[in-house]
Amino acid sequence: MALTLDDFQNTLNRPTKPSQPNGIAHATNTGTPADTKADRAATKAAYATWNAAWKATYNASGDHDTEFTEAGSGITYADD
Repeated sequence: MALTLDDFQNTLNRPTKPSQPNGIAHATNTGTPADTKADRAATKAAYATWNAAWKATYNASGDHDTEFTEAGSGITYADD
């Protein structure tokens, strides 16, 4: 799994807040379209896990600056 950002989003850094764009919807890989679809689904699931953890920590302490780096998220950002 190796998703890359689309041309118009290739300057995105890894999100540190759920309100920041994540680029998953337009990311592609070098494989077949079916691979891209499966990779997006896996990355969306990892993003949902990170999002829930971010919200739980934010609600508990008011601060959470960790980047979206959940296992299973095979997307490459500009700051990688």
